[in-house]
Amino acid sequence: MRKDLTLATDVEHKIVDSGTEINVSWFDDELSYDYACDVLTFAPKIFNIVFIDTEAALTVATTYILANIKTGWISVYEGTATDYTSLITFATNNTQYGVIVYNQTAPDLKNVVNFMNTKVVFNDTRTEQDGDAYLPSLLGLISSCNVIRGCTNFICPNLKSVTEVASNSTAVASGQFILVNDVSSVRVAVGINSLTTTNGTTATEDMKYIETVEAMNLIKQDISDVFKTVYCGAYRNTLDNQMLLIASINKYFGDLAADDILDINYDNHAEIDVVAQKAAWVGSGKAEAATWTDDKVKQTPFKRSVYLSGDIKINGSMENVTFNVSMF
Repeated sequence: MRKDLTLATDVEHKIVDSGTEINVSWFDDELSYDYACDVLTFAPKIFNIVFIDTEAALTVATTYILANIKTGWISVYEGTATDYTSLITFATNNTQYGVIVYNQTAPDLKNVVNFMNTKVVFNDTRTEQDGDAYLPSLLGLISSCNVIRGCTNFICPNLKSVTEVASNSTAVASGQFILVNDVSSVRVAVGINSLTTTNGTTATEDMKYIETVEAMNLIKQDISDVFKTVYCGAYRNTLDNQMLLIASINKYFGDLAADDILDINYDNHAEIDVVAQKAAWVGSGKAEAATWTDDKVKQTPFKRSVYLSGDIKINGSMENVTFNVSMF
């Protein structure tokens, strides 16, 4: 958020969690306070409010976030087209963050959500507003879903109605996040990000869904944190110690399966990547490694590097049902 600060380079950071309440005195006006409270409507675990000066470029905020907040969802209140472009650039270079932008042209990124409804009608005195006024609410909504559930079909309790897009199916196929009117409520149509271009490996159909990418980021962050804090520098690079690391990762996968994040009926596992480890030895000049057996490769860790691979199945939430009934 922007507010009057002393210098254009100044940053003010407030954290709202279970032990801290949001304070109207933090804001330049009551309307800004109202939109910040919209985030809390959805009860995210932690809400970081980063204030920058009214004249500051958004990069002042994203630079601060990169240095001080490890991961999370980011958006901007009363953003401009330049702000949204800046957020997309930031997300492209820093995939540990997700960003929510408004009415942008095909970002095509799995960590960018592109909201498109032109008008929203709040349940309070704000009544009808431009669609970008709902970005703070979406920040809370998406953050609260996290890996617990999908965003699809989520009710937006602070809205009375929205102006729908011309074609829901076309919008979703184009990677656009939209809301729809549903009798007496407003719901998220499909919980997708802006990814549209897939290759079957690093960008798949499942990765178009916010909940899939949330799980991917959680796993990447958790394993990286454990390696950094427990194993890196503290354990010699031996087969036995690599197996300790692998056992820890496989136990973690089991915990995720117990929480329904991974499929409990699938063989989710990590193992030594013998292909990559063999290639590393060959690439270092040890030509005879090309003929090593898999066991020989495993028994010969490459210098100070650990090469692992994994196979997991991330659960997606129910969205469609086919129910064929036969009658006598």
